[in-house]
Amino acid sequence: MKMYSIILVILLSFSLLFFQSNCSTKVRAQGEDNLVYIFCDSSGWSYYQEPFEKIFGQFVRTPIMESEYNLQWRSFDQWETYKNYKNIFLIGRLDAKDAVSLNIKNLLNPEIIEGVQSGKYFYIPQKDVWARDQYVLFFVSTSVSDMVQKILDLGDLAYNDFRNYYFSRLKEQMFSRMEQKSLQRYVESHFPFTMRIQHDYFIANEDLDENFVWIRRINPDRSILVHWLPYDSSIILNSHWIIEERNRLAENTLSGDVVVEEETKAYATRFKNWNAIKLEGTWRNDSLVVGGPFKNFTFIDSLTDRIYMIDYYVQAIGKRKVLFLDQLTVLVHTFDVLDKPKGVGD
Repeated sequence: MKMYSIILVILLSFSLLFFQSNCSTKVRAQGEDNLVYIFCDSSGWSYYQEPFEKIFGQFVRTPIMESEYNLQWRSFDQWETYKNYKNIFLIGRLDAKDAVSLNIKNLLNPEIIEGVQSGKYFYIPQKDVWARDQYVLFFVSTSVSDMVQKILDLGDLAYNDFRNYYFSRLKEQMFSRMEQKSLQRYVESHFPFTMRIQHDYFIANEDLDENFVWIRRINPDRSILVHWLPYDSSIILNSHWIIEERNRLAENTLSGDVVVEEETKAYATRFKNWNAIKLEGTWRNDSLVVGGPFKNFTFIDSLTDRIYMIDYYVQAIGKRKVLFLDQLTVLVHTFDVLDKPKGVGD
């Protein structure tokens, strides 16, 4: 709680220092959503790169290893080229005289500088600084060793702030146009759940006897499979059961896709309001010689007394797949259960 109050003070202070121009007069930020440009002096980056990449460059198996966010270091003499991109991190020190540090210090009022010196302040998130829909994150410390230590100690908090904004912006972009209201109404009138559906998705298969619906978009191939069944106390809900049930459905529905168990991990987590088991890993189809990453949330809904499985996957040969997975994550987090399809029995 203390850290959040510190950030609030910093944000209020910075709001007086940054440009006061109307956001509508700024250009829209450019670049991919998961591309981050990092500005700091080259000697400092040689110390910061490893701890930064451990936090912001975590790898996702797709099945090749892809970094969650694409971190690109740039020197400050390239600033004008990149200042309007979506994600910018600036790293500066009070004891340094490089261009990035000097520019950051010029933005700080004496109170904030004292806070950095005392260790109260470290990372400062700002939105729409040089462009609309832009996220800028300042990291400020007193020395190289202090910067490295604070990245290790507080980097997860900065990561969470960035990640929350990243998904919020992604959701807004995805639903800003051509949301399929008619397909959403079809889903909630035929199946026991609701979910917002972006443009170009369609129902690839549905089976009320097997209790599933497959929602898909191609070029590249992105799919969501929702499966539900009555809760039975004899079912031991664990990763083994989830993998077997997914493989069983996929045998006919997804042309025989199977989970690659040695590349798949299970976690206890929260999916919205439910305690859930999350699977994260890869699938493959030997007959079609294809594969890719998938995620799966499975949980028991006590109000409807059902087990729900929400599974989503990507197949995008030759392309980075993490962003497509993130888009699917946005969609499935609009999911909610229904006691029965709307209109049934009303």
